Amino acid sequence: MIEQRHVVTAEPENSETPLESLRSWVTSNRLFFVRNHFGVPAIDRDTWRLSIGGLVGRPLDISWEQLAAMPERTVFATMECAGNGRSFLTPHAHGVQWGAGAVGHAEWTGVPLGLLLEEAGLSADASEVLCEGADRGREADHPDEMPFARSLPRAKALDRDTLIATRMNGELLEPNHGAPARLLVPGWYGVASVKWLTRIAAIDRPFAGYFQSTKYTVQRETGAGRERVIVGPMSIKSEIIRPRTGDVLGLGTNRVFGVAWAGDDAVARVEISTDGGNSWTSAELIGPSARYSWSLWEYLWETGEPGPRTILARAISSRGAVQPLEHDPLNGVYLIHHSRPCAVRVAATQRVQAGSADAQTLMYDMAWFAEENSRRPLDVELEFSAGAGI
Repeated sequence: MIEQRHVVTAEPENSETPLESLRSWVTSNRLFFVRNHFGVPAIDRDTWRLSIGGLVGRPLDISWEQLAAMPERTVFATMECAGNGRSFLTPHAHGVQWGAGAVGHAEWTGVPLGLLLEEAGLSADASEVLCEGADRGREADHPDEMPFARSLPRAKALDRDTLIATRMNGELLEPNHGAPARLLVPGWYGVASVKWLTRIAAIDRPFAGYFQSTKYTVQRETGAGRERVIVGPMSIKSEIIRPRTGDVLGLGTNRVFGVAWAGDDAVARVEISTDGGNSWTSAELIGPSARYSWSLWEYLWETGEPGPRTILARAISSRGAVQPLEHDPLNGVYLIHHSRPCAVRVAATQRVQAGSADAQTLMYDMAWFAEENSRRPLDVELEFSAGAGI
């Protein structure tokens, strides 16, 4: 059976990465999640143009050929939808009912946005950079047609890792991933990485567009009360891939494994609790630990007691941020990154003796893959553990 994305809504397409099937550090293009607010626009690469204007000294109108001839940069980055995990909230939360799979990790290649802004002569007065896609549509509370648009703070727009991406895992972008060019804002939620990019404008005031004023905002407590904050940097998070809630395990050694990510930071540690959060033990990280990128992890759980058990995983970032145990109500329907309980049952009639993955081999293979990918375009789904791994 060929693995497919899990479709959440068909039109527009919103579909999840099948996390239960992942066996690689990099998510293949065909399995990488898709988040669309409107329909996929029909764009002819030969006639496509990217305009750069606003507060710049030399407005640009760039063709595909011109963009393809510019210096490129490659970044490995995990991308996650800000509403990932919404279906797990109680009470029921409005919006696309994502499970855990609105996340993926890929190699992104493109021209640094800052390079184009410098060529255009970005004004010192510009505080934000507005990015607009070719997709257009309406929302229930916004009956007038509008484009999908978001802005970035000046510093993030000029960061060398913020790209106008044209390739994903070495292949030209596909239409549902934003072809011919999309923004790639590593470390930020996917909403910032505008797809089907057609217009960039430097502005001198906060952008108040629908997708960062009406939608994609959270609340924060300040000295003056609650303040609305735009959804931007990703939060630290871990996911247990196996076992899954409802699984029946055996007495002996059970293998628990999953992924964790920390936005701009690397994952420093993942801890596992098998008693509902009363005590924690470190899991083993497998493979690269890199900024923007998720980390694979595993934990060998020795259990001699049958009965129901609750497993939790929490990640700690390289800067010391710790994944919370509960969802922050100020985050509303976004930033759903708390440790989600995995309820299993240990059966007295079963005995298991799971072994650790060959960590040295896994680390070698993934390091080799990253090194080779940095040298030449390559789209490969790397098998790590003959079906037994993540």
